Amino acid sequence: MNRAPTLSRLRGLLLSVGAIGLMFGLGLAPEASAEETKALAASPQEVASGDVRGEVRLRKRWREVKDRSNIVVYLEGVPGAPPPPPEAVHRIRQHNKSFSPKVSAVVVGTTVAFPNDDKIFHNVFSMSRSMKFDLGLYKSGTSKSVVATRPGIVDIYCNIHPSMAAKVLVLDNQHFAVTGEDGTFAIEGVPAGTYPVVAWQVNGEAYRGEVTVSADEVTTIEIEMSAGRAAHEEHTRKDGTPYGRYR
Repeated sequence: MNRAPTLSRLRGLLLSVGAIGLMFGLGLAPEASAEETKALAASPQEVASGDVRGEVRLRKRWREVKDRSNIVVYLEGVPGAPPPPPEAVHRIRQHNKSFSPKVSAVVVGTTVAFPNDDKIFHNVFSMSRSMKFDLGLYKSGTSKSVVATRPGIVDIYCNIHPSMAAKVLVLDNQHFAVTGEDGTFAIEGVPAGTYPVVAWQVNGEAYRGEVTVSADEVTTIEIEMSAGRAAHEEHTRKDGTPYGRYR
């Protein structure tokens, strides 16, 4: 039996395998195609994360405040790409010549809508640097909206009714929560790490601290704050003139 062809093929195979191994060792392995690179970049990357839960305790002088709602607790410096604009629309309704909710928080890119549930006209506007807009007059049963494009505090008013006021805190990441009446909050899916934590209230100073988040664990924190005095907020109409007698 002639074994020469078989030995020749085996020798060629060994040489090919050795050449491939040498290429990888020298960093000369063939590059992935553009399609393969794009697919790899688009594939979701697993990031170790945990949750932050806690309670805000609000005191006014020596007494504890029972209603601890509408305090925004958020984290700063969380790594990662900016979040894509959320599909859900954040709605601030107008009813009985009042905004609801009066305090809210959204991430940059959120569409904020202002449905008019009253039987009268409204004109929602803001002169805040982070979100300056004027939605003009619109009637009952209709809605207009604006997109939050910059982080910051947005003061919102109605150009007809001076008693109507709301605040929106626009944040650059989605790691935030608004407290309920009992002061509790939950921020889920936070990448493991140590971050500044801020609790912001409409009246009074903000709380600043630090929290360490561990992977697959729930970190519990308690925040102590002093309630500020709810001052009457004076503001003008969108053109800078004082409100008339119509209220």
